[in-house]
Amino acid sequence: MAHIRRIGSRLTLAAAIVAALVSVSPLAAEEVAAPRPAGLYLIPWPKALTLQEGRLELTDASRIVAADDAVKPLAAILADEIYLATGRRLATATGEAAAGDIVLKLNKALKADADIYTLQNNKFTYTRDYAHTIAVSDRAVVEGFDYRAVAEGSATILQALAAEGVKLTLPRMTVKDWPQADFMAIMVDVGRQYITPEALRQTIQACRFYKVRYLNLHLSDDQGMTFPSKAFPKLGSRNTAAHGGVPPRLYTLAELTDLVAFGDARGVTLVPELETPGHSGAIRLAMPDVFDAPKTPGGPAWIAAMNIANDAMYPALDTLVGEICDVFQSSPYFHIGCDETQLGIVAGLPATKEYLAKHKMAGVGDLFIQHVQRMSQFVAKRGKKTIAWEGAPVPDSLKDDVIVMTWESNSQAATRYQAAGFTTITVPWNLGVPLVQWNMYICNGSFLKRTDKVIGASLPMWEMSTEALITGYLKGIPNRQERTWGPDNVFTEEEFTRRSAATEARVGSLIHTVTITPTGLREGNIFDEQLTVALSAAIKEAPIRYSLDGSVPTADSPLYTAPLKITDTARLSAAAFDSAGKMIGFASSASYTCSHKQTNLTTGKPVTASATEATYVPANAVDGLVLADKAWWAPSFPAWLQIDLESPHTLNRVEVFPFWDGRRYYQYTVELSLDAKTWTLVADMSKNEKLSTPAGDSLEFKPIPARYIRLNMLKNSVNSGVHVVEVRAYEAK
Repeated sequence: MAHIRRIGSRLTLAAAIVAALVSVSPLAAEEVAAPRPAGLYLIPWPKALTLQEGRLELTDASRIVAADDAVKPLAAILADEIYLATGRRLATATGEAAAGDIVLKLNKALKADADIYTLQNNKFTYTRDYAHTIAVSDRAVVEGFDYRAVAEGSATILQALAAEGVKLTLPRMTVKDWPQADFMAIMVDVGRQYITPEALRQTIQACRFYKVRYLNLHLSDDQGMTFPSKAFPKLGSRNTAAHGGVPPRLYTLAELTDLVAFGDARGVTLVPELETPGHSGAIRLAMPDVFDAPKTPGGPAWIAAMNIANDAMYPALDTLVGEICDVFQSSPYFHIGCDETQLGIVAGLPATKEYLAKHKMAGVGDLFIQHVQRMSQFVAKRGKKTIAWEGAPVPDSLKDDVIVMTWESNSQAATRYQAAGFTTITVPWNLGVPLVQWNMYICNGSFLKRTDKVIGASLPMWEMSTEALITGYLKGIPNRQERTWGPDNVFTEEEFTRRSAATEARVGSLIHTVTITPTGLREGNIFDEQLTVALSAAIKEAPIRYSLDGSVPTADSPLYTAPLKITDTARLSAAAFDSAGKMIGFASSASYTCSHKQTNLTTGKPVTASATEATYVPANAVDGLVLADKAWWAPSFPAWLQIDLESPHTLNRVEVFPFWDGRRYYQYTVELSLDAKTWTLVADMSKNEKLSTPAGDSLEFKPIPARYIRLNMLKNSVNSGVHVVEVRAYEAK
């Protein structure tokens, strides 16, 4: 719908999910919540837990002992986490354990007490693998079937750990637990706004804490292609604008490889998603000769899809899938997208009609089926299983090859796919029932059976900024995970609120090493003239270093000594460091936007335009604010904006602020008039090729009397849309 960003169902979905997740309704009358032990705050609640009398104290002699070399990395990770959460550093060791130790060990003989639907050796199967146990007596012993199971057990230890001053204790207890199914997941959209690698590490940490086994990265969309293809380096060169925030950019191979390893070490597997054939604007714009379909002259390019009638495109997609699989090696899954695909333009091409006739296809729907078949073949030959969004026309012949994510509101698609023998992942548009009644077998009007082929559930996080992800979206994880991991868990609103508040505080101590406290915000993250920001570290003795350009601070970054005075738009990142100059935990970040509010001759004056898109009305261009989200938009150029100053003024300067994202320029002219009939050209930017910036264009000319200002927008270098943030005018002195 929009040229800068797609405003639509998914943005509404994100808000709806957050609203649904933070609203917990009372239990139905016939349900009785099991009492939870006071002071023990675990999410998700284990399937079997017995509490004994007393507590195990962790003393200065306590260690984290890796009984098997394979879990040594996990011992070091747990030691770091306990340090971040409590300020106490436990030593790590191998070999024999002693009283007071935390012991991590593998036990391949360990089995769950119920079947788990999963994927093994690229085949759907039921298993009793993946279980873990915890026994806290004179020591705490965590045993798991595999590395991931041990990681999940150690997450329970991290949640159960109590800190009273310098005293650390664990409740004496026994636990046996396992996931309901394999694909316990969240999805993060990195294709629309730039999500920093540091924020993704923080997200992985939150996933580990709540036993979320998979992090699905939505790597590409209309706004950006973030995977750095060596075979097709142009794919990162034509990202369009972000959804109101920092535009997406290419990650480096090193960044992605490090993220995969970071997740693997914590029992969280990263799953890649390459959106095809729709939501592919960044890919199509970057290499139209390979991926795009010719446009109808004057038609809206943004609704186009990949040219699936072009056989020559598929070797390129095969190569791209292979490159991505080489980086995401540990993932048994690969997501091919296929949602909200608009095939109207492709269907209308003469070449498509010839292709359909030649191959005896009934219509463009058959082409879409062929696309899914080809993509699943590319994925299968890399030893992975294909995931596709509901809406993909997956034929019955692929029911053992493609997993369907069911997400449409009240579609009951999960019921239909299950009846046809497909494996599904639950992705509800909204929960549909109170949270205390929801579980992973309820999805958009479908009420599935425990015996149905549901391989898991995913919580999608669409279209957010880095800061929104870390400070807001991640808070939805525990609510959904409680009855994805344990669909039969029963709880009340009051009891769950206590647990979620405690776990949120604990996970916050892990991912927010530095607390950022701003003073002087007008609304949201916006300030007018000056903002004061105070920083404080969870580890009190640790010095804090910071940057104002969004980069992760290093030991050479400026040292924080007093509250910062910020006078311009900034992306603050701050981190604590140890005595050796190594960063402790994660960097904290926040973006602040200076409105540069300035009253001038246009502020609040009557304004008209040739066209308007959505809520981006002409009045936004004369509100005195230079804020990218408060702009005038028109669907296509040429378009004009006209301002009535209400009385004549002698002008000699006009400032124009077209939208900026570091990738586009606009061409336009400015005219003045006393009567709105006879116009004088005072600024000609019709041949401009300078990229737009937040500073805008200051256009000076000889003094001229005028009452009306007319801005004629002639071209946008990226797409057909018109986007003007602000127009200002000044009296000649």
